[in-house]
Amino acid sequence: MPKIKRMTTMSVFSSGRKHWLNIAVMALLTAFFITFALSNLALVNVALLGLKSQEIPFYMPVFIAFILGFSGGMLSLSFSRRKHKQEISQLRKENNVLHQEVENLRNIPLQDDV
Repeated sequence: MPKIKRMTTMSVFSSGRKHWLNIAVMALLTAFFITFALSNLALVNVALLGLKSQEIPFYMPVFIAFILGFSGGMLSLSFSRRKHKQEISQLRKENNVLHQEVENLRNIPLQDDV
């Protein structure tokens, strides 16, 4: 028997607050990144394994490192999420089988062995 999730007024308001909180956090992060980029315009050379880049502003390697780290984290999270979704699906199937077994046991007539 599937459970129906009811939306209460509290959950509607809290999801609205989360939406505005997300917008506020994104606005602050955007302002921080723009300020950081405008404050670090000095040109640097980046070298890795004997390869050397052209002169680029300092904020570019920092942003690239941030984006690579964020992408790696999201990729790791997606694999973990997929594994958990499969486990949830398996546990739901097992739960349905067990509920059906309980219902079958409830419907067995009681007999007296006298």
